Amino acid sequence: MSPRNPAVASLKIEQRAQRKAARHQGSDAELQDALEATFPASDPVSAQAPVTAGRTESQPFIEIAEQASERVSKLQELLMNEVRARPLRALGWAAAAGIVLGFWAAR
Repeated sequence: MSPRNPAVASLKIEQRAQRKAARHQGSDAELQDALEATFPASDPVSAQAPVTAGRTESQPFIEIAEQASERVSKLQELLMNEVRARPLRALGWAAAAGIVLGFWAAR
């Protein structure tokens, strides 16, 4: 008498039960099992949203443009205040930038 492995015995019992269930369920169950094996539940979910033809998603771009416009306005106001507070320093920076651009353009 040879010792029986409990894992092998359990596997055989499970396989017999699966074959018996498959005989009772028919071909539709076989198709369903094949589909479930083909498309596992672990597939990632698509994060795309449908867009109607002819419609554009311009709202994010409008918000970004408004934010950029606000930042440019703030920078312009900051520079104007700096020039008014220190006009000679601003003139020196403008002259230096003109010289650098002049040399760069002459190349």
